[in-house]
Amino acid sequence: MNQFELFCMVYYVLDAEWDESKDAQLGDFLSRANPFLFEDIGSADPSVFAEFCKTAVEPITIENSYQIAAAYIKALENDVISSAFFTIDEEEWIECVKEYLAQDHKGSNM
Repeated sequence: MNQFELFCMVYYVLDAEWDESKDAQLGDFLSRANPFLFEDIGSADPSVFAEFCKTAVEPITIENSYQIAAAYIKALENDVISSAFFTIDEEEWIECVKEYLAQDHKGSNM
């Protein structure tokens, strides 16, 4: 699993929660973090992915990906984003990661 794949997984979790809450602060973060806005690897605001990469140090495995993602979320020091992310537990996260990695996706050939 590479950094961009992990970043996308974090985005998917937060986006699913935004679909439920429509929280403006979470929506603002997601707009800046959007990894699908451009064809290249990164985020809509390049600084968001750059900061993520400082926290998400490789090697990233399926087994340690939740802890790495959680450390990134905690480092943001934002209660809204933390609350949104921690609606998923490690077991559900791992199931979702396996499903995501099994599909063709942006960043899979990094």
